Amino acid sequence: MKSFTTTAFGIATLVSDVMGHGYIVSPPPRQPGEAMVAACGKQVTTTFQSDINGNIQGVLQVANSQQDYDAAKCNIWTCKGMQFDDNKANVQTWTAGEKVPMTVKIAAPHTGTANVSIIDTATSSTIGEPLVAWSVYASTARGSQANETSFDVTIPSDLGSKCSTAGACALQWWWDSREADQTYEGCIDFTVGGSGSGSGSNAPAPTPASSQPAATKPASSTAVSATAVATPVNNAQTSTSAVPTAAPSSTGTPSQGSAMLPEHLASLLNALEEYLFN
Repeated sequence: MKSFTTTAFGIATLVSDVMGHGYIVSPPPRQPGEAMVAACGKQVTTTFQSDINGNIQGVLQVANSQQDYDAAKCNIWTCKGMQFDDNKANVQTWTAGEKVPMTVKIAAPHTGTANVSIIDTATSSTIGEPLVAWSVYASTARGSQANETSFDVTIPSDLGSKCSTAGACALQWWWDSREADQTYEGCIDFTVGGSGSGSGSNAPAPTPASSQPAATKPASSTAVSATAVATPVNNAQTSTSAVPTAAPSSTGTPSQGSAMLPEHLASLLNALEEYLFN
């Protein structure tokens, strides 16, 4: 009989191999820190510190068993629960109409939809339409494409003063794969000011404009482009629902099991099963 230690190590290795799949590289995105510990708990924060690319459903399997996880304070479906107070030094300053280059890392593709939107952090809702969207993103069959990992977004000209205070708005990259039942997010804090320099700011967080909680809903609009090409979208300043058409589950269980794993991971899983049961 195989030892418990050997079995646990094999399973832990497999889980570690398949967990991380994507996050923003630039501009500087939110990172976990002490404010996240206070809101989401130590284990959730540590998980993202060790694997910033991880999906929300997988982390929720850990979070829901932790006594220090506060769903309302963590608001994990917005920016993966990463808090503004940990990221004040990385606030970007842009101007209306400015074109902002973005780079995203996709460590392992899973076919899904994606978009980049401006979100109201007080209500966890999107402001206007996505700035760029993909109806097919990070296809398992063809792999990620260049325009899915390097692209530009244009800051809307009709935001007015809504995003003038640091912490009020964030630029959120959102990728949802229904074939894997996994959702990935990343946020960039910014203000719309006069310089467009992209410089950091230490402005304090704003007083929330709304008390509407959204701790269990992803802050994203459904991707609207007709092809896999990144499609800029005209923006209106109205806030819209943050719930995608196919709402992610909170279980983190892949919808089609190991059949959807990359070939080398499927082989690893098969080898582990043979080792355990033969």
